[in-house]
Amino acid sequence: MGDYAFFEATRIFKRAVPLMVKYKVPTTPHYFSLWYTYCAQTYPQLNQAVDDTVERYGTCSVAQCDSLIETFLLDDAKKEMDSFRQKLESLAADLGDSMEHTVSDTKEFRDILSSSVTKLETANSNASIGSEGKQVLQELITGSQQLLNTTSQYQLQVSNQRSEIDLLTRQLEEYKKQASHDALTGCLNRREFDKQINDCIEQHTPFSLLLADIDHFKSFNDEYGHQMGDKVLKIVAQKLMQVIGTAGSVFRYGGEEFAVIAPGSSQKSAYLLAEKARVSLERLSVTDKRTGQKINSITASFGVGERCAGEDKNVLITRTDDALYNAKTQGRNRVMPLCR
Repeated sequence: MGDYAFFEATRIFKRAVPLMVKYKVPTTPHYFSLWYTYCAQTYPQLNQAVDDTVERYGTCSVAQCDSLIETFLLDDAKKEMDSFRQKLESLAADLGDSMEHTVSDTKEFRDILSSSVTKLETANSNASIGSEGKQVLQELITGSQQLLNTTSQYQLQVSNQRSEIDLLTRQLEEYKKQASHDALTGCLNRREFDKQINDCIEQHTPFSLLLADIDHFKSFNDEYGHQMGDKVLKIVAQKLMQVIGTAGSVFRYGGEEFAVIAPGSSQKSAYLLAEKARVSLERLSVTDKRTGQKINSITASFGVGERCAGEDKNVLITRTDDALYNAKTQGRNRVMPLCR
């Protein structure tokens, strides 16, 4: 590394670490990649997103850093991993089918051998043939028994390999879930949100978008601690997924904000769905088992928007986010825009 490059890297490092300390972000390589890129100012969209987050929330929490990293820094890695996963899934499926046939064919061959050995042994005991004939028949029985034993061992080996392939397939399914779901809440993640909203637009599927933000969430963290805050996020996510059901998909959009894509839902239907979710959430309560502290009131504000024909996704998201902001400024715990 040249003197200038070393000086520049040091300068960026000295800017990045204090920011991480300020926002209480662990100084691990995972998070350092975000703040180093931010301070290097090599990715304008990332810098704008970080600035918007800090301006809106007054901080950039670990959860918000995770969302930013997923959105801006993991795309290329994800494409490579997805390609590898797809090849591995295809290989596992092909091996599974091949093993299925192999196990079936081996079992059939083993059954035939077993039946043949039984018949030979019967013939050997009943046959009125000379000693030379009996010797030939005994050698045939011995050879068949050895082949039967070898086939049985091979069948066991193939069955064990099939079990390993089944385990690999389950692990791949788990990986797929981890790649598309938020680890804390179990909702789909921001990456999956981008994929599904793009799919709806490309396939010309009418849909509505709901954005929900937990009211006064920062005060939960400040008063009860981050563990209690995480518990609130989990219970809100579970209730949203329960209420939305098959009407749409629930995503953790970032921090304490959730999104719902509701295919085929009009503005009015989406409003009624959001209102149903809002009422269900305000009935929730969360207790900290360690301290006995209880949060009796959990509310959320909602913005709703139906996609207009030909509307860009960013325009729809901004329009829905503006509706959410209006719900916040007009008293929270409400759905906007109003739909009569």
